[in-house]
Amino acid sequence: MGLAGSLAGLTIGFIAVASLVFAAVSVSSQALWAFPIVVSIWIAFVWVFIGRGIGRLSTPPHRPRRIAGIVIGCSLVAVVALAASIAIGLMLIGPRASDL
Repeated sequence: MGLAGSLAGLTIGFIAVASLVFAAVSVSSQALWAFPIVVSIWIAFVWVFIGRGIGRLSTPPHRPRRIAGIVIGCSLVAVVALAASIAIGLMLIGPRASDL
């Protein structure tokens, strides 16, 4: 994979897993736990994503300005991935929510 290929794969994997987890927990009897569970998964994703982003996009010696830019960029991508996963999860449960 290329430099950003593994980061894109990690992001797509998070969106797929988090969307399915959010939808599955939302339609269960534990619906109140759907958002906290997805946010917990997202926090782990952010740590791994930033670590891999620094490893892939920066070479030693790591300049502080470059690292700060990578952390900010990865954080923005992670926030968009969280919003996308929740939106997709809501679309998945949309038809089921109308039947309740």
